[in-house]
Amino acid sequence: MMSPEVPQQTGRTDTSAAPRRFKRLKLILALGAISLLCVAGLLALRSANTKRLQKVADATTQVDVQVVFPQKPPASVELQLPGHTYAYYEAPIYAQTNGYLKKWYYDIGAKVKAGDILGEIDTPEVDQELSQAQATLATAKAQLTLAGANFNEAQRLWQTNVDSKRDFETMQSDYLAQQSRVNGDADAVQRLQALENFKFLRAPFDGIVISRSTDIGDLVVSGSGQKLFIVDQENPLRVYVSVPENFAKQVQVGTKAELSLDEFPGRLFPATVVTTSNAVNPTNRTQLVELQVPNPANKLWPGAYTEVHFHLDSAGNTLLIPANTLLFRREGPAVGVVKSDGKVEISKVQIAKDLGTQLEIVKGLSPTDQIIVNPSDSLSTGMEVHVVEPNHKSSSIAEN
Repeated sequence: MMSPEVPQQTGRTDTSAAPRRFKRLKLILALGAISLLCVAGLLALRSANTKRLQKVADATTQVDVQVVFPQKPPASVELQLPGHTYAYYEAPIYAQTNGYLKKWYYDIGAKVKAGDILGEIDTPEVDQELSQAQATLATAKAQLTLAGANFNEAQRLWQTNVDSKRDFETMQSDYLAQQSRVNGDADAVQRLQALENFKFLRAPFDGIVISRSTDIGDLVVSGSGQKLFIVDQENPLRVYVSVPENFAKQVQVGTKAELSLDEFPGRLFPATVVTTSNAVNPTNRTQLVELQVPNPANKLWPGAYTEVHFHLDSAGNTLLIPANTLLFRREGPAVGVVKSDGKVEISKVQIAKDLGTQLEIVKGLSPTDQIIVNPSDSLSTGMEVHVVEPNHKSSSIAEN
């Protein structure tokens, strides 16, 4: 059996393997290039989408705002403050004697004159005591007359040396004692007469009865503290108002004002400042001011709520802004100002006067500043906003 022949190496290499490796390398490089192009394309697409989404997000988060410009204040500024009306005089009528109410003559709402009898108290005990005191006084006066005659006679006899000096001095002492007794009895009669006069409850001045808290037959006790009647004098009326500290120097005695009341729409009543406390209440930083308003027809009533309108001179270096533009920050009052690039700047302001619906600013603003109305608490410097005209807000703002 013959063995197979083994081929013998001749020393030559296979040249076909090199082109195959080169083709594989080119294929790998091509695939790598394609992969890089795909990655670059994906990154570019992602960047474009990111920019587009950022623009959409920026447009979505941009806030629409309304703005106003600061205004120069007029020559005079109206200061409107709440006040309350009071009677010029209010007199509670108390009992100064004991008894039972016999009759009353005026009810609530009645106009009375000074000295008019409002009611009468039945005082039988005082009447009896007065009668006894008057009788005692009459007896004392009779005894004084007799003592005076005896004294004069004793004086004549002593001067003629008929009686002794001792008899004269005895008569003199008796006469002086009777004088003292008469004076004491007269004082008792006057005291009881005063109590007798107190049985009539009289009006202390011209006015109106605003309260009657007693009726016929009621027991009346002096010193009980019960107000039987209350009488008010309502012409003129007093009006008290608390003026803020920064206006206190401008509201002085003689300052004119006007009152408005809900029950008299469109009508103003003139009033004048008659006195001030000349002190600031540390609790609310206000000064108490009293005004008087004429009320001859008694159309205005005590205890009513009223608005007091002062017309005060304004400073020339201030600006007026609406009160609803103010921001309360830790650093103090501020406003949001929209700059020309549409970004917000929080500007601190110094308030000179609070006029209620308006604020008078002395520092921190210029007439050309665009101030945001009804600013959000989240408003901050650098925030981009879009200024819109009034009544043209977008629905997103309404939702916000």
